[in-house]
Amino acid sequence: MKKKQIDSGRIKQKRETRNGILKAAQELLETNPTFSLEDVARHMGISRATIYRYYSNIDLLYTEATLSFRVKQPADFIEEVKELSLLETLTFVQRYYNHLAQLHENSYRRYMSIVLSESLKEPKSGPLRGARRPATLEVVLEPYEKKIGKENIARLKHIVTVLSGIEPMIANKDVNGLSSEQSDRLLAWALEMIVKGMGLDDTVD
Repeated sequence: MKKKQIDSGRIKQKRETRNGILKAAQELLETNPTFSLEDVARHMGISRATIYRYYSNIDLLYTEATLSFRVKQPADFIEEVKELSLLETLTFVQRYYNHLAQLHENSYRRYMSIVLSESLKEPKSGPLRGARRPATLEVVLEPYEKKIGKENIARLKHIVTVLSGIEPMIANKDVNGLSSEQSDRLLAWALEMIVKGMGLDDTVD
C-alpha cells in the first residue's frame, strides 16, 4: 500500500475518533453539563489517554461540543450545492461559516482563546480543532476533481478555509476596523478574485 494511502487512512481514522469523542461529549451534555474527560472515556469505553491525544483540556472539549450542536455536517451541504457552479458552491460554504461565526461570535472567540492557549503547550499527536471547514470543502469539491485536478482542489480547500469562519472575521474587525457586513463583502470578493484568477469561475459539475 502506498504511503499516501496509509497517511490518508490515518487522517480519516483520527477524524472519526475525534468526531466520536465530540458525539459522546454532546450526549453527556444532555444529562451531565459538568462532565470530565474521564466521564467521556467511560462513556465511549476507551482510555483517557486516547482522549487526551485530542483534548487535553476539558474546556476545549466542552466548548467545541457545545458549538458543534449548531453546525451542519459536511454531508448536509451536498443537496444544497448540487445545482450551483464552482464559485457559487464555494461562496455558499464561505457564507455559511461566516454567518455562523457572526451568530455565535462570543462563543467562538472564547473557543479560539482556549485553542491558542493549548497550542503553546507541548505538541499533541492529534489536531487541536475539528476542521469542519476542510471536511465540508472536501465533500462539495469532490465532484470537480476530474475537471480541475487534485492540486486545484487542495488549493481551493485551503484558501476557502482561510477566507471563512471566525479567524478572518477577527482580523477584519479587530485589525482592519471593519463591520461584520464589510468583512463579509471583502472575503467574498477575495474568494471571487481567486477563483476567477484560476480561470474556474464558470466551472459547473
